[in-house]
Amino acid sequence: MSNLFNFIQNDFPMGPIECFVYLHRLVFKEIGGLKNKLRSPPWKKSKIVEIEQGLIQGRRYKLGKEFVDAYMGIPFGKAPVGELRYQLSFFKPLPAEPWKEVRNCTEFGPRCPQFELIFEKYPSIAEKSEDCLRLNVFAPSWDPASCGQVSSILKFYYLFEIINALCCKDVIVVTIQYRLGFYGFSCGEGITPNCGLWDQTLALKWVHQNIHAFNGDPTNITIFGQSAGAASADFLCLSPHSRNLFQRVITMGGSALCSFAQNDIEHVYTVCMDFAKFRGYNPSSGQPLVDFLRQLPASSLELGLTGKRVNKFGEIDLTPVYDGDFFPRPFDELRKEVPPKCFLSGITEHEGLLFVGARPNRKTPLHIEVEAAIERELQFHKVNNIDCVKKKLLQMYWREMEKYNKEKLERTCIKIVSDIYINNGVWLHTDTMTKLGHTVYQYCFKYFNPNGFGLLALLLPYKGATHGTGLPFIFKKGIVSNFYPNEDDLKMVETMTMYFTNFAKYGNPNGVSDDVPELWKPLIPENTLVYMSIDLNEIEMREFINDGRSLFWKELINADAANIALNCIDCKLVNTKDKFI
Repeated sequence: MSNLFNFIQNDFPMGPIECFVYLHRLVFKEIGGLKNKLRSPPWKKSKIVEIEQGLIQGRRYKLGKEFVDAYMGIPFGKAPVGELRYQLSFFKPLPAEPWKEVRNCTEFGPRCPQFELIFEKYPSIAEKSEDCLRLNVFAPSWDPASCGQVSSILKFYYLFEIINALCCKDVIVVTIQYRLGFYGFSCGEGITPNCGLWDQTLALKWVHQNIHAFNGDPTNITIFGQSAGAASADFLCLSPHSRNLFQRVITMGGSALCSFAQNDIEHVYTVCMDFAKFRGYNPSSGQPLVDFLRQLPASSLELGLTGKRVNKFGEIDLTPVYDGDFFPRPFDELRKEVPPKCFLSGITEHEGLLFVGARPNRKTPLHIEVEAAIERELQFHKVNNIDCVKKKLLQMYWREMEKYNKEKLERTCIKIVSDIYINNGVWLHTDTMTKLGHTVYQYCFKYFNPNGFGLLALLLPYKGATHGTGLPFIFKKGIVSNFYPNEDDLKMVETMTMYFTNFAKYGNPNGVSDDVPELWKPLIPENTLVYMSIDLNEIEMREFINDGRSLFWKELINADAANIALNCIDCKLVNTKDKFI
C-alpha cells in the first residue's frame, strides 16, 4: 500500500481529498487547547510535510492496520502578543509568519482566554493565551485507491477519538481555534467587529493554500458546527469574504436565523462599553475604547464571560453583527447571494431541555419566564401586535392541557424554549435555503443513553436527547460528561458518523452504496417539514418536524408584518400523539 504522505517530494499518485470543517464555540474552547495530559495511545513521529510557512512534523498513530498522522498547533495567524498586542488585538488577523526549521507540531496550541463553565473547571487541562490562532490536521496515511475514496477535512477539536471515529471513514480532520467573547466579537471605537469570523475565514484560506500537502482537495470543503458554531457556519455562507471557500455545510442545533445568534451592532457596543466602564474606562477621557481594552490583562477580559454580564437565559450578547465589511449588506440580502451549496441540518428532540435544566434563575416560575421569552422573541422579529400573536401561540401550546399539571406544564415549557431558541431558526434556515434552490437534508436526533448525562442529570426535569447530546455520537467523546459507550451507543456512533462522512464525501448522507437503512430524501420547496427521524430502532423519513409548530410561528409573524388578521391563521399541527404537551 502506497503512502499518502510523500509530500516533501510532491509525489501525489492518488486523487485529492475533500474537506470538512467543524465550527463550535464550546468544543473549540474546550478541546482546541487540550494538553497532552490526556490518556493517549502510543505514537511515533510523522513524516515531515511542507506547507507555505515551512516544514512541520507531527505524530503518527496506528489505527488498526493503517496509520493516521496528526499535526497539531499549526499557527495560521500572527500571535497578538508582545508589541504586536497593540497592533493585532481587536483587529482582523494577519497570516502567520514563515519559519526556517522543521516545526514541532506534536502538541495542541493554547485556547482563547475564557471563563470556564462549571463542568470545564475540573480538571483544568487546557492552557489559555491570546496566541490562539492555531489549527490541527489529522490525515489518514493509507492509500485511498485501496480502501475507497479518502474524503473530507473536518474542523473539530479532539485527538484520538476523532481519529478513531472519523479518520477510519476516510476523512481528513482539520480543527481550528479562533477568538471568542470580547476578543472575537467586540464592537467600539477602533475595534474591528466580527474578529472571530475573520479568524475562521483566515483558517479556511489556509486550508485552500495548504491542504494539498495532506492530499486534500481545496475545492471540496464541508464546514460543520453545533449551536453557536452552527450559526458561525451559516454566517460564513453569507459573507462574500468566506462563502466561496467551501461547498457543503452541516449544522446541528443552530443557524444565523436563531435569535441567540445575532444582535444589532449598537447592542454589542453598549455591552462592551458597559464592561469597559466597569473596568474603569472613562469615555470622556478621549481614549479610544480599543486602547483601553488592550491595556487590560487577559484575565480581566475573561471575567466578562462569567455569565453575569454576557450570558442570560437563552441570550448571548457578544455575537456577529451587520458591520458593512465582513457583511457588506444586510443578512437577508446576502442570503440570496449564497452560491449553490449542500446543507445537512439537524436538531435534537428536546433542544430546550438543557436550557431549562441549566437556567440561572430558578426563583421565577418557569411558565412566567417562558412567556417573557416569547415576548422577547417576538420583539426580535419586530412584531407589532405582540399581545395578540403571543395569545395565538399560547393557545397552540396550551391546548387540551391542564395548565396547572406541573409535569405537563414543564414539558410544554420545554417545547416552547426549544422552538424559540433553536427549532424555529433551524427550520427557517432549511426552509429558506431550500426555496433559494440549495440542496438540503433535515433530521431530528432522538437517541439518548439515560446513563450518559453525568452530573447534568441532577438539573434536568427528565432525560432526553437535548442540545449538545448528539455530539458524542460524532466525536466519540463526551462534552458535558464522560462518554463510556455501551453497545447501543456504538451503533449510534456508527450511524451518525456514516451519515456525516457520506455527506462530506458525496454531498449526500446516503452515500453511493446501498448500506443505509432508508433513503434520506432532500427537502423540496413544496414541503420543507419532512425529516429523517434518527433513533436506535427508528431511522425513517417522517412528516412534520416539530409537529409543524415552526411553520405556525412563521405564518403568524408574516401575517402581523402584512397586517393580516391573525384570526385568519389556523394552527395546522398534525401530530396528535401527545396533543402538543
